[in-house]
Amino acid sequence: MQFMISTWLMEPFVLLRATTARIAFVIGLVIKEVPVAGFLLAVQSLASGATIPLVVWAISGLIDTLQGSVADRSDAWSAIVPWLLVLLAALAVRSLDGALGDFLSQQTGLRLGAVVQHMVCEKAISLPLRTFEQEDYYTKLEVAGKADGSNLSSFLENVSWLVASLIGAVGLMALYFRAHWLIGIALVAVMGLRAVVQSYIENSFLEVSYQNSPRRREMVYWSRLLTSRDASSELRLTALADHALLRRRGAFRRFLREIMAAQRRMGVPDLASVAVQEVVTLVIVFILLIALGGSISLGSMVALLYGLSRFRNLTDSISAALGNVYSDLQYVEYLREFLAQEAEAPAPQIAEQTLHRPLREGIQFHEVSFTYPGAKRPALSGIDLSLRPGERIALVGENGAGKTTLVRLLLGLYRPTRGTITVDGMDLAAIHPDTWRREATAVFQDFVRYPTTVGENIAYGDPSLLAAAAQNSENTHLRVAVAAAQSGAATFIADLPAGYATKLGKEWSDGMELSSGQWQRLALARAYLRDAQIIALDEPTAALDPRVEVEFYRQFTRITAERTAVLVSHRLGAARLADRIVVLADGRIVEEGDHEALLRRDGVYARMYNLQARWYTDTPNTEQG
Repeated sequence: MQFMISTWLMEPFVLLRATTARIAFVIGLVIKEVPVAGFLLAVQSLASGATIPLVVWAISGLIDTLQGSVADRSDAWSAIVPWLLVLLAALAVRSLDGALGDFLSQQTGLRLGAVVQHMVCEKAISLPLRTFEQEDYYTKLEVAGKADGSNLSSFLENVSWLVASLIGAVGLMALYFRAHWLIGIALVAVMGLRAVVQSYIENSFLEVSYQNSPRRREMVYWSRLLTSRDASSELRLTALADHALLRRRGAFRRFLREIMAAQRRMGVPDLASVAVQEVVTLVIVFILLIALGGSISLGSMVALLYGLSRFRNLTDSISAALGNVYSDLQYVEYLREFLAQEAEAPAPQIAEQTLHRPLREGIQFHEVSFTYPGAKRPALSGIDLSLRPGERIALVGENGAGKTTLVRLLLGLYRPTRGTITVDGMDLAAIHPDTWRREATAVFQDFVRYPTTVGENIAYGDPSLLAAAAQNSENTHLRVAVAAAQSGAATFIADLPAGYATKLGKEWSDGMELSSGQWQRLALARAYLRDAQIIALDEPTAALDPRVEVEFYRQFTRITAERTAVLVSHRLGAARLADRIVVLADGRIVEEGDHEALLRRDGVYARMYNLQARWYTDTPNTEQG
């Protein structure tokens, strides 16, 4: 019991500390990125808040002055003018407040949004690849992405309005305390109640929204599938569109059901606080009417009644702004959590170094195992493998055997769960990632199709070439042209309207779409462009037509000369080009040797090879119906 009480007492301090850290984060961004606009926004908020009590005070003085001048029939202009000037000045500031505040908050929000999105992208690219295998990463990414320009613009608008409303409310309460202390206390209590209830509602809603992030992502996935170009043909051909619509509607209904249930739970305290506010307002009006015959003048009475309606609006604005600020700050916290994820980093005691060229001992896997985050069984188990400098290795096996995972470990994209990988005797984990990645290149099954020019698509293999020469038909860097020739891409590039300067992708009005095989040849050219000692080719001919595939394998030996090459392919005829074939099954190496030796062994490889060979030599059986 004592522990529960102490925990409850500590919660406000924990919340205060967390809120302070979030506010400091945003203020730091504002000071760094938009100091002038941020300062003007703060001044505008203070001036806007001050106008509310000034208007009430000026109305009170103006009415009392007019009443006094009527009673003694004196010239009231000299006494009225100061009150009119105060009133007009306050109204002028208020009229400018809306447009200026919107402009400043939008300007700061857009700038900060661009900065935040850059920070998110920069953090994402620095994370180890194992992070992308975890569902929690995508939840964090989704909610962190909401702290963008619109969110930060909304936050600054809400803070500005909250500051202005608080200043106005404090000024009005000072006037009401002068009228009667009980009125002031009642107003403070109502405002506090509304603020607490609104903060509770926002906190509860955010928790429900965060918990429903997977359902929201499912809904977005089906929406994108139904509206994407890539899936449109298959959806129509297979009549799958209706099913996809049903799946999207089901995800939406599940998401909506949770959100609406939460809103119903939150509606009770909200309605209760509004009812209390209405009762207190009626009591205050009654008190003012009683006091009219005594200590309160007519001007004060009129001004306070007007101010009471303004105070009600301010109370609603403060509670709403507090809820919105709380919500925005929670998204800021999600952003801070995303940015706080541990980036991929080299061992702290190892500086960036230079590896031998060529490698002397090669690469060794020592009892290497790897399990993907959340997986129940390892993708690789107990791998012992040596890759000699300049050797060509073929990895073969059924889908899910672990071939691609082994390549990713070799390239340093993942680190072993158990065991070590050494390069010339050095632990790969102790080699600076940038050092190792300069020595490695690859073409993956899911290679990227960049919506840029042909020349840029190839030059991305060595970004230094992007600035070295313009990517156009008349002035193409020699290394880019050589890589295109090696991959076979040069043959179709010559037929494109602008050659290497041709824009690719339907994202652009003047962009061209390539075939899958042409895209794959650009990916191959990108890999060949890199001056790397290790080259990994994961199903490099999957999208190539037979003629181009034959040409690729003819060039394979020459292209991989003096490089350590790893070829992953389901077409076992290509494995004959390798010096050594490694057969994997269920994450383990089950056979190893050259083509002829493995055929003589009559094991897994021989059975796979003979199955494929019979497809090309045997007459297929057909059934006549």
